This record gives sequence, C-alpha cells and structure tokens, in this order.
Amino acid sequence: MAHPKVSIIVPVYKVEKYLSQCMDSLLNQTLKDIEIILVDDGSPDNCPSMCDEYAKQDHRVKVIHKKNEGLGYARNSGLDIATGDFIAFVDSDDYIELNAYQKLYVSAINTKADVIYFCFQHFNEQGKVWGKTSSSKEEQYHTKDSIRELILNMIANRYTKKSGRDITCSACCALYRTNMIKVNNLKFISERELCLEELLFNLNFLLHSSNVIAVPDVYYNYRINPSSLTQTVRPDRIDKYFHFYKYLLEMLNKNNFGMEGYLRATRLFIDYSRDAIRKYIQSSLSMSEKKKWLKEVGNQNYWKEIASSFPYKKLPLQHALHYFLLHKGYSNLLYYIVAMYKSKKY
Repeated sequence: MAHPKVSIIVPVYKVEKYLSQCMDSLLNQTLKDIEIILVDDGSPDNCPSMCDEYAKQDHRVKVIHKKNEGLGYARNSGLDIATGDFIAFVDSDDYIELNAYQKLYVSAINTKADVIYFCFQHFNEQGKVWGKTSSSKEEQYHTKDSIRELILNMIANRYTKKSGRDITCSACCALYRTNMIKVNNLKFISERELCLEELLFNLNFLLHSSNVIAVPDVYYNYRINPSSLTQTVRPDRIDKYFHFYKYLLEMLNKNNFGMEGYLRATRLFIDYSRDAIRKYIQSSLSMSEKKKWLKEVGNQNYWKEIASSFPYKKLPLQHALHYFLLHKGYSNLLYYIVAMYKSKKY
C-alpha cells in the first residue's frame, strides 16, 4: 500500500471551540492523499469525542489518545505512527490555506528538498489579520555554509539589526521530509523541560540537511487566543529563557559555531527577555507586584556577565537602552519607560 504524500500531526488540547475550523482546513486540502493524525493530549473537554467522530467520518484521520504531557510529546506521538512521505505540524486552534500542502508537496518533489519553510500571518477573534511574514523571493540553501548561516539567522539576527529574527522558527511553518526525521531520530524536547522546543527541533533538523527551501508564500494562519495570554505572564519566564540559552550555547559550541553562535544566541536571550518584561509590565498585575518582580529580574547576575562580553551598546538604540537600565539596576526607570508603551512597538 502506497504511503500518503503528507502526514499532518495535530496535537489537541482544550480547543473544542476552534477544532472544527482547523479540521475544515485540513480535510478540504486540494491534496487529497494525506493522513491527519489527531493527538488527544488528555484533553478534559469534548475534544476526545470530536477526534473520534472525525476518524469515523474520514478514513484519512487517525486518533491517538494519551495522557497529558504537553505539546512536544504529543507531536512525538504523532511522529511515531506517521507514514507519509512528508510531515507537517498544525496547532489545533490555527488553520492552513486549502492549497498549502498541494503546492508545498509539488515544490518539495521538484526541488528534492529536505524541508520547505513557508510564511504565516496572525489573526484574532475579530477577524483582524496582521504580522504577515514573507520574503520577496524563494531562497535555496544547498551548501554547508549557507545552511549554517540559515541556522544562525533562525536563532536571531545580527545584533545591529532592528528586528530580532526574520526567519520563522515555528515547526508549523515547514514541510519536512519524513525520512530525514526517522533516520536521524529527531524528536521534540518537552516544552515543560525546555522552552523554545520548536526552534531546537528545526536547528537539529537543519544540522542534518543538505537542501533547504524557503518560499515567500503565506500558508499558515496563527490564532492569537485571548484565553492563552495569561500563560505569557509568568514570573519565571526569563529564568526559563536563560536555561534554554545555556543549553543552546552548548549545542552551538558542540557544532563549532564559534563567536557568531554566541552573539546570535545572546541576542535571542536578550530579545525574548525584553519581550517577557514588556508583557509582564503591561499585564493586569498591580504596580507594586510588577515593580518588585522587575527589581528581582534586574538583580540577576547574568545581565552583568553578558554585558562584559556582548556588545549590547551596538544594539538598536531602544534595545541598548533597555539592556543598560536592566544591568545597571535602574529598574524603576525601566518600569516607567516600558509602561508607556501599549503595543508590541516597544
């Protein structure tokens, strides 16, 4: 029996409100030769029965019911049974364009790509669409040096650039050749153990790749879900980023990325920490709670350690000022500067 062309792995947890939109976009793909693997990650709502119903209605749908272990392990469970020539990931509260996998599959076959990366845009409950990410042309990476440069750019831009990253690190914005994953035994680390697990998966995949394509087309629609915003306001967020940062440095050193690897990883940590601070300060917590938290953050030794070896003064002005105030301990002034901004423009 022939393999399906694409296996689409969809972790499912507490998304009964959104699952039908996601599934409509998958079941109606113009590429019909697919399998859809729904991984019920111990969802406490009606999602388990919804998954089973989809499997009854369409033979292309497979369902895994498992105990709750998080997104990374849910994806791994899907990888274990995937039989498609290529693998894609979709989060169950998002949706993908109907022609996505048809076009991506044809492109992957024609170019013999190990992976094709594509672009995404955000949308919210009111139907607003923004943040469309796209490049002006298709990019090909088929030399060791070009792929290593792609790896660095996926981690973070050079510290002088205003934007922190121009290339997505989301596993949902890629079509992966299954054999590459199976032969190299690539798996997701649990996000409960290490954050930014999708970036790590992509970096590990790229380290084994020899032919990578990035297309400018926007195929993926990423929902900004109000019910998940509280997850972004956590007092331990920066500590988790620092733990990831140290892990990433070890990985880059092991693969001989040298000083450039250090600079990109450090830029990533600074950018993610800056965003975490913005979200925390602009949250609904009391001013006293936020000021106390920011002071504790500023007292961490790693800011001074990084400042001694990373050229933070060459960051874009606003970024450099943020870091200067943070590592010098001017937490009150930093608080008022960040609090003035009401959007992601900060």
